[in-house]
Amino acid sequence: MESINLKSAVMQSFTSIGPMLDFIALFSIIALYSGSTLPFVVIFSFLLSYFTLYTIYSFSKIYITNGGYYSYVGNALGKGAGFFILLLYIAYSVLTVPNISLFISGFIYSIFQLYGFNNLLVEYGFLVLFITTVYFVVSRGLKTSMHYTLIAGFLEIAFIVGMSIIFILYRSPQFSFSGISFSFNPFFFGVIFGILAFSGGGSSIFLSEQTSSAHINTPKSLIISFTISGLIMVFSAFALLMFAGYTGLSAYESNSFYITELVRTKLGTPFLILFSFFGIMSAFNLSVSYLNAFVHMVPKFYKDFNVGRKFDRNKFMGLLFTVSLAISLFSGYYTGFFNSFVIIAGIISFIYIIIHIVSNISLIKLFNKRKFAIPFLSSLILAIAFLLSFYGNNGYFATINYFLIGYVVISFLVVLFIRKTRRGFYDAIRFEYYSLRNKLPESNKD
Repeated sequence: MESINLKSAVMQSFTSIGPMLDFIALFSIIALYSGSTLPFVVIFSFLLSYFTLYTIYSFSKIYITNGGYYSYVGNALGKGAGFFILLLYIAYSVLTVPNISLFISGFIYSIFQLYGFNNLLVEYGFLVLFITTVYFVVSRGLKTSMHYTLIAGFLEIAFIVGMSIIFILYRSPQFSFSGISFSFNPFFFGVIFGILAFSGGGSSIFLSEQTSSAHINTPKSLIISFTISGLIMVFSAFALLMFAGYTGLSAYESNSFYITELVRTKLGTPFLILFSFFGIMSAFNLSVSYLNAFVHMVPKFYKDFNVGRKFDRNKFMGLLFTVSLAISLFSGYYTGFFNSFVIIAGIISFIYIIIHIVSNISLIKLFNKRKFAIPFLSSLILAIAFLLSFYGNNGYFATINYFLIGYVVISFLVVLFIRKTRRGFYDAIRFEYYSLRNKLPESNKD
């Protein structure tokens, strides 16, 4: 049933990017590794994301399907490639809510610590409460959750623009652009997290079957949401650099949540409360949007892969809720909330890059020379960023590389195993989509 209009589709993608959350979370990692080049990392990542956006934009004009990336790739490159991308996207989606929850719980706890309250049980309590509330909102149905993201998205835009202006007005007296220093490897390691900041912008494709005039509104929503969020994030990155100054950015090395201390010191407790509220709201918006997209992709997967039993939404939500809690509590306990956030964010970002490189190849295959230049250039830049970041990622956070290699290899072997041993299941796979010509399901038969 069509129920999502253009405004709602735009906010679905916008809140899946979550500029305010990126400001307090991913900007802290970029500042930690890339220092004063933070705004330029964001600019580079934004432009690179526009290249990747072109591929999703092109596919969404042709294929109306909640299957998203796996369906696009499957129709262009065949069942094996589509199956492989599905497995990667499942990991990407399952890890997203725990990743956000770990950061935002640590963020809230850091504010309590500023006022002398130190009890780690509170951090775990916030973690459980946040995840539970996200799943509750999504469980209320698409109409309720989309209505929420529409309102919250507009509020987030208004606040982050106003906040950035205030940050510039209260900029550090020692700040000057001449103090910016560039270093090659730290810059590209920051780019990995800069790319992640824009990774959720394609989430409206997973609701395209519920979107009115999807072949028009879905691609249009991608362009609008990417442009708005990109401009806001570039503006806010410069604002943060000017507000914190070079000394402030270096403080991230010893305090991952330094921004809360800085805001309280320079703007006072009332503004810190407002700042924290919108940071938490952005994290909540992003979690709801991501979960909505994933929950609507899975029934499509059941149909395309001819899974025998009927999709039970309530059981699936219950299972996913349990997995999210388990990942969050386990990783938070053993590696700490912020370290877990960095590791999981790195894994998600690398998976995102692989998915988009394969999607770019799919677009080239589908359109041959007619749409070659942009997806080829996008794949080339993504591959370079991937390799530079992968090989430059050593020490404690090399865990990211190990997990990534392990999961990619396992996913590849699973596809080969199913293809060899479950031939009937494999042959029954169909990547169905809705045709613009007659609105009837079509699929790739290869």
